[in-house]
Amino acid sequence: MQPQIILASQSPRRRELFKLVLSSYGINEFSIQAAEIDEKRIEAEILEKCDGDFQETVKKLAVELATRKARVIQKLNPRALVVGADTMVVLEEEILGKPADEMAAYQMIKALAGNTHQVLTGVSIRYRDQEECFVVTSTIRFYPWDHQMQRQVAEYVASGKAMDKAGAYGIQEEAGLWVKWIKGDYNNIVGLPIAKLNRRLGKMLEQIASH
Repeated sequence: MQPQIILASQSPRRRELFKLVLSSYGINEFSIQAAEIDEKRIEAEILEKCDGDFQETVKKLAVELATRKARVIQKLNPRALVVGADTMVVLEEEILGKPADEMAAYQMIKALAGNTHQVLTGVSIRYRDQEECFVVTSTIRFYPWDHQMQRQVAEYVASGKAMDKAGAYGIQEEAGLWVKWIKGDYNNIVGLPIAKLNRRLGKMLEQIASH
């Protein structure tokens, strides 16, 4: 019997991507439950333990946040299969979270212009005592800052779209106009690495079906 499936995220972008993955297995129903965790405290704890390899530390952080989210929801729904995810944007050795205000959003995107940055998504799939965790990294380079980009960024920020996103941009929106190149999974940048999730989730669903 197929278990209830829950996505531990309220992101509309993740919801659409997750729906695509499940539809490939003939699954059309799943629930959404956002998990309340203290992300800033967890981030501070893990970054404090950084042994010099910042990228590896950020990978651990992305997986830890995804796992904590999945565990919170699994505790409330012990018979469900739960998927948690957390996406972060990293420029050099700085994590760019959601902007505090429009000025912060504008400055964040301006800092990304002409530079290469990484987007990491940690994913946790939990079912009873089974757990699958992984992280996917994509690398993006934006075009250099110019008058055209300045105008477009100002309009984008004023629209409010930048405010609920790590790094202050959504690549599937107007921010896609500033991308010079991408290395890695595009959907990972949107918020969910569906190709890898598809493979890991498929294995777990097979195991559940065989019991």
